[in-house]
Amino acid sequence: MSGPAERSFAVRLLRALPTALAWAALVAVAWWGHHTGWAAPSFASLFGGRPPAADDWCNAHGVPFTKCIACHPELSGADPADWCKEHGVPESKCTVCHPELLKTGVADDWCKEHGVPESCCTICHPEIAHRDGALPHAAPPDDGPEVTADETAVAPAPTPGKDPRTCQKHALKVQFASTAAIDKAGVRLGVVTERRMAESIAAPAAVEYDRAHYANVVARTAGIARFVDRPPGARVAAGDLLAVIDAAEVGRAKSELLAAEAADRAAQGAVQRIARSVELGTRSEAEGAQAAAAAAAAAARLYDARQALQALGLPLPDGPATAASVARLGLPEAVLDGAADRQSANLLPVRAPIDGVVVAREVVTGEAVAPGAPLFAIADMQRLAVRIDVPEALAGRAAPGARVLFRPQSASDVAYAGAIDWIATALDEHTRTLQMRALVDNADGALRVHAFGTAQVVIRAAATAIAVPNAAVQWEGCCHVVFVRIADTVFQPRKVRLGTRDAACTEILVGLLPGEVIATGGSGVLTAAIQSSNLGAGCCGDH
Repeated sequence: MSGPAERSFAVRLLRALPTALAWAALVAVAWWGHHTGWAAPSFASLFGGRPPAADDWCNAHGVPFTKCIACHPELSGADPADWCKEHGVPESKCTVCHPELLKTGVADDWCKEHGVPESCCTICHPEIAHRDGALPHAAPPDDGPEVTADETAVAPAPTPGKDPRTCQKHALKVQFASTAAIDKAGVRLGVVTERRMAESIAAPAAVEYDRAHYANVVARTAGIARFVDRPPGARVAAGDLLAVIDAAEVGRAKSELLAAEAADRAAQGAVQRIARSVELGTRSEAEGAQAAAAAAAAAARLYDARQALQALGLPLPDGPATAASVARLGLPEAVLDGAADRQSANLLPVRAPIDGVVVAREVVTGEAVAPGAPLFAIADMQRLAVRIDVPEALAGRAAPGARVLFRPQSASDVAYAGAIDWIATALDEHTRTLQMRALVDNADGALRVHAFGTAQVVIRAAATAIAVPNAAVQWEGCCHVVFVRIADTVFQPRKVRLGTRDAACTEILVGLLPGEVIATGGSGVLTAAIQSSNLGAGCCGDH
């Protein structure tokens, strides 16, 4: 067995081991710092590594020394005499070394008209575009797929309240040691393209009946329902029989028609007889005038009787009215033959006024009905209305005729297309939203009334829009940027103004032109590189 002295020595050795390791680490750091000039490893060296030719290597920036644009700014077209080596931009534009450049609060190269730096404005200066040919791993520009209502884009959310006019990070450049280093960093290249895009706003919506193709069928007079047909859900055509009402007022109206027609025929005959007598001199002209007045009164009575029948929904007889023809007026033979009281003259048919589906039935056989009582509701389910509640801030962007895409909550993967046909003239007092209505096709009958969902209202459609993959757009602290390849191993952030965005692409309003080669996948690595610079750091502050 080992003695107490040996165990004590082992314990002291173990306790001293962490201190020895710490001193060893400090010695290693001192050795590394002495041999590297105490310079931190550059962004490019982390991915590119040091090439075999040690005599052509920039330790400070981790790229070949003869190609280092930071040490040799003339390689990128800059003036070496006007170069800030500390911040990697022209000295005359370095707002860190010369804050007086921002005495107006805006950098000298700001394009007020288009909201980007002048050196990034492809509208004012299309010559700044870098189109350096096709790429082995990038798709060539094309028009993109046909944009349908199902592919409309939603406007991107507003950016935070920063002032990008004082930021100069677009003047920075990121250089890699080699093209292999670009692949190692996970950066993928793509080409700026043109494609069709459409911008839309999303708002909550609910399905309603189309009131232009909806009918409430009510009782025209008091009576008893003798025959009721067509249950809810039944499809009907305009003119189909729905029910038969036994109403005393119908009998009185038919009797009045018979009496009025008889009186009219008698009055017309009297006028003819008296007129012949006046010609023969056996009657006076005054008697002829009285007969004409009586005939006019009889004609007015007949007119009123006909109007009363039509007000009840009954058709007028084709020829002279008879008791038999008037009793069966408006009733099909099938109903008369099957009715126990088919000899009654009080029967009033109730017919469908439009084509559609019976969506409600409020009457049963034998039930007493009052004037104006609802009997049936019929709707055309082939076309429905979608009521959209658009927030007040967005209400002014939609117009009649705008395309609409409605997705119900119960089936968000199914879309119903339509168009705005009505916009309210006033905001809702409680919700502060503006109601709009769109008619959508429901030929398959799957859409249900009162279903809730989301409607996308297309507010702008562009046949050709400059677009990039969504992954290419980066937020660098105060601005959206896209990294443009200006040389085989050099990228420069280009400040851009965004338009619409869909599931795949983002529209670029200003800052890029079709054919430029950009970083798509892995562009966040480049963003991290420029964020390490304190150039324009003040641009991220609140103003």
